[in-house]
Amino acid sequence: MRNLSVVVSVSLAMCLAACGKSPEERAAGAALSAMTGTDVAVEKDGDKVTFGVGDGAMTISSGDSARLPDDFPKQIFLPADYSVDSVVDSAGFTMVALRTPGKVGDIAARASEHMLGNGWKRNMTAGDDDSRILSFQNASTMALLSFDSHDDGGVLYSVQLSPVSH
Repeated sequence: MRNLSVVVSVSLAMCLAACGKSPEERAAGAALSAMTGTDVAVEKDGDKVTFGVGDGAMTISSGDSARLPDDFPKQIFLPADYSVDSVVDSAGFTMVALRTPGKVGDIAARASEHMLGNGWKRNMTAGDDDSRILSFQNASTMALLSFDSHDDGGVLYSVQLSPVSH
């Protein structure tokens, strides 16, 4: 039942991210607060939704409010030309989705070279010309990079960062 609550909460959050601060949005925010048992804040015309407060908060950003977090590691590969689609940032876990021109194989090869050159250890490589996943680790962080061909001819590049469990 808890999984259903999480699915419904995330679905409502995405709906909130797509609309302005209407009476319906405020009602949905109140419902999300009740379902998750935490405060829910909606900012900038619904493009940013924050669950909880303080260090334990989770923020989901999309649209114009989606930006790389200030503490996004400099040693993580970023293409020369990209736009940020969405960001999930929560107490040690970060996931960003970017769009970039190019081909999956080329972008993934540059990412792998960059990561290895910045001290990351590669754990896994999987995929083909349309979709690729690379996994890296350093002393403190796991980085899962995924690359998928996008309908617009470019690449949807996602980065998931989480702390290493010791």
